Amino acid sequence: MGRNNMKIVITGAQGVGKTTLAKQINKHFPDFKILPEAARLAVEAGYKLDYIATAETELWLIAKQIELESIESKWVADRCGIDLLAYIHHLFSDESFLIEFATKTLVPKFSKYDLVLYLPSGQFAIEDDGVRTTDIKFQQAIDERIRDILEKHKIPFVKIVGSPEERLVRVKNLLAFK
Repeated sequence: MGRNNMKIVITGAQGVGKTTLAKQINKHFPDFKILPEAARLAVEAGYKLDYIATAETELWLIAKQIELESIESKWVADRCGIDLLAYIHHLFSDESFLIEFATKTLVPKFSKYDLVLYLPSGQFAIEDDGVRTTDIKFQQAIDERIRDILEKHKIPFVKIVGSPEERLVRVKNLLAFK
């Protein structure tokens, strides 16, 4: 597939540098629109995230994520359905209805991603952005859930590590072949 209408998702736990990489991609490839982050929109709408999120919050996030990702243009997203499913699995492990609904709703959307970039945890200290928790154990748990989802659903991905500059070079090289 060429880069026309290409959909790039950057997946990873909170604080791993997804937004930084999305902004770098947009700066070097301005034809890639950055999708708004559903979690930030949820906070603006009055919802609580992470440990104090409710099933209602997650249902809102599922609907918003699908809406955002349905844009028919070239885009890069610093959050995606993979992340959302990982958070739901972690936070609502005893609520099978929510996990089942999220899985049936989100997993079919994963095939629409043209390039999945996975940023593992542990590369940088978590910056306090006022939205997400800075709890390292929580970050590691979400990272493990993301890896499980990538493996279970056989989602092709590219692991991106290194400094922000090294990460950008890797992505530029990947896009040169698309």
